[in-house]
Amino acid sequence: MVIVLTDSLKKLLIETAFQLKGAAKHKFMAQTVQGLGLGGQRLAQSELGWNRDTIRNV
Repeated sequence: MVIVLTDSLKKLLIETAFQLKGAAKHKFMAQTVQGLGLGGQRLAQSELGWNRDTIRNV
């Protein structure tokens, strides 16, 4: 199964992560990446601008 991130979904995820702080932000990012499935870290890095190393450490 392939997850397609639309522009509106990307905007929502980026804005939500920006509004959260600390552990809540890391948990949100990790859960989002898990939901993206296999390759989610790379997809989040390229499409959302999230750091893969930060997500991996959660």
